[in-house]
Amino acid sequence: MTMPKTVRHINEIRTLEALLKHGPMSRADIARTLDVTRATASSLVSSLVEGGFLFEDSDSGEERPNRTGRPSTRVALKPQHAIFLGAYMTVGRITLAAVDLVANVIAVDVMDYEPRLADAAHVAKLMAARIKTFIARLPSPDRINGLNIAVPGLVDLEGTIIRAPMLGWKDISFRPLIQAALPEIEVSVLDNDANAFAFEELYLGKRSELREAIYVFIDDGVGGCLVCNGEILRGFNGYAGEIGHIIVGEEGYFSPTAVKGTLESFVARQAVLARYRSLGGSAASISDFIKDLNEGSEAARATLKDWSYYLGRGIATLTSMLNPECIILGGAVARLYPLSEQDVLKSMRDHLMPKSKEPQIKRSNMGVEAPAIGAARMLHRDFFMGGPDKGGAKSSAEE
Repeated sequence: MTMPKTVRHINEIRTLEALLKHGPMSRADIARTLDVTRATASSLVSSLVEGGFLFEDSDSGEERPNRTGRPSTRVALKPQHAIFLGAYMTVGRITLAAVDLVANVIAVDVMDYEPRLADAAHVAKLMAARIKTFIARLPSPDRINGLNIAVPGLVDLEGTIIRAPMLGWKDISFRPLIQAALPEIEVSVLDNDANAFAFEELYLGKRSELREAIYVFIDDGVGGCLVCNGEILRGFNGYAGEIGHIIVGEEGYFSPTAVKGTLESFVARQAVLARYRSLGGSAASISDFIKDLNEGSEAARATLKDWSYYLGRGIATLTSMLNPECIILGGAVARLYPLSEQDVLKSMRDHLMPKSKEPQIKRSNMGVEAPAIGAARMLHRDFFMGGPDKGGAKSSAEE
């Protein structure tokens, strides 16, 4: 008697998840992990091998403590069976990433473009052309399982970019634009860059100890992601985490939106560079600013002091509202935090009530490509949630 189709599908998903989590396993190990019979485990493995999801690998060359008898044959995920793409677009730059079936990053690509030409249709064409070149260099370009895109702005649950001030975009249906320019690849999801950044940190248990946290992504703007009970908090319309727009002062150093005094108007990239110019310095990038700081520029030191004050003030506001266990800083501008940690902590404490519970503040060790990789791994997660019939070849049991 065969298993009902739905039960078999669920068990195939569980098999793939077990191999993703534990690595190569024997059929007996799979049976124990899934709490099914060995015959059922063998049937599941056979259909997944036939569908191309798994391959068989003898463990005879490895030490096998406490085991006797013939060496067992293990099965493992076949990395090249599927490729998941992620893209991150920001002002003047498009970053691409590809991950395989075991969630390993197999390629990253960065393209700079002229920011003045950043209308949505133009960026969609640039991104599509770059993706076509990118996938042509991948080991299995015929195994692409879709594309997720991270953007520096507010995205609704339908994928419309409600606003992306740094790009100058408002109410842009970007998915149809990129889909029209890239018809051969399904464009799955658009998401906020901070959510993608946080997902990259959280996926596959890399920060499994965190249950209540705030991710702050500081680049051209300031994005935020709220983690509640270990899950990303989306909010009613998917807008949760817009912490770059909390008010921390009267007038910032630059104005990305009509709202004055926002956190990002004090601590984002252009705010740092504008404040530095107002004090007599000049830097084209955060790297140049750090170089001047290390060379003893007084204007750079004063700028960093101001940045620390307003970042600490913003963190204090978030702490009072949400009581996070940890606040993790990422993005290019977060490189300033190790240079000003004590000033940020002092400002946070000065803006908190006495005896408040302080969060840990950590800087992420991920690079600026993290949102692109996070977007790709979101797609990888969705594939495993959907199982073998989502985006890849179906197993023989379902054909």
